[in-house]
Amino acid sequence: MKLGKSEQGFSLIEVTMALGVMTVIVGIVFMLFNRVQLTYRYEEAYADAARNGRFAVSRLEEIIRSAGTNPTGRTAVNWLTFVDFGGGDSSSSLHLMSDLNGDGATTSTLASNSDVIIASEDVVLRLNTTANTIEMVDNNDALVNGQHPAVPIAENIQSLTFSDPDTVNHSRKEVDITLTAIPAGIATSDTLFRQVTFTATIKLRNR
Repeated sequence: MKLGKSEQGFSLIEVTMALGVMTVIVGIVFMLFNRVQLTYRYEEAYADAARNGRFAVSRLEEIIRSAGTNPTGRTAVNWLTFVDFGGGDSSSSLHLMSDLNGDGATTSTLASNSDVIIASEDVVLRLNTTANTIEMVDNNDALVNGQHPAVPIAENIQSLTFSDPDTVNHSRKEVDITLTAIPAGIATSDTLFRQVTFTATIKLRNR
């Protein structure tokens, strides 16, 4: 029995064309989905870098503000250079000294640095360019293999500069910080790679 025109199915060519169109549409949908996922991953990494940079500035501010503490006014402490930029007015490391417990010296560590609680009277803040971390070195801590242990206080930091805004009188009452945070997991060669730069001026509480 012959089928009428209204009862005939799709031809092989029509089915093939329909499958081809569906394949193209599905491919476009997956491509857009992957692009959205990639964009989200990049934006999340940049947001993390921004948060990390703000945290680094906050930690540095907390540590630097205490430099120069001398509650007893002892002259044995007053003669010291509480803030040292490595002999100049700008450096990627900063040497800080204080008399936190008022004993007239700068040789005490009042808490363990294993908790990254800064309570040493003689510390160095520096950038580890190999690990892209900001480190705190407690010069009053015991030597390990001939060196004072370094405690990382911020990660994914590509550059760090400490400077004295008073380049005329060298009063060492303030410290300018410029740091650049980078996103984790994104190569610097990536065309979408970008950095986040933060600046801050920190006034020493006791100077």
